[in-house]
Amino acid sequence: MNQKGSAAIIVIAVALALVLLGTFLVNLTSRECHNNKDCSENAYCGTDYECHEYPTKVVVEKNNLVWPSMIISGGLVLTAFVYRNGRFPFQKKRE
Repeated sequence: MNQKGSAAIIVIAVALALVLLGTFLVNLTSRECHNNKDCSENAYCGTDYECHEYPTKVVVEKNNLVWPSMIISGGLVLTAFVYRNGRFPFQKKRE
């Protein structure tokens, strides 16, 4: 085996690992908070690791799920019909 080539690969792998570890540590130390205890009383730690104030007004949209449920149930009924009879409804029989 070529000893110089193997040593070069090992040096490159170690250098790459050190760069990745350094990047991870810099990212870890640049966070403003790690959990809610790191923020003030009226704030929480977000997924971006920054403190955000609690919202004063919570907006909840009212969703109407009647049409999606009708489409899904119609598809289930059609699937059950095809599974049971082996053909689509209103389809002419092939001979």
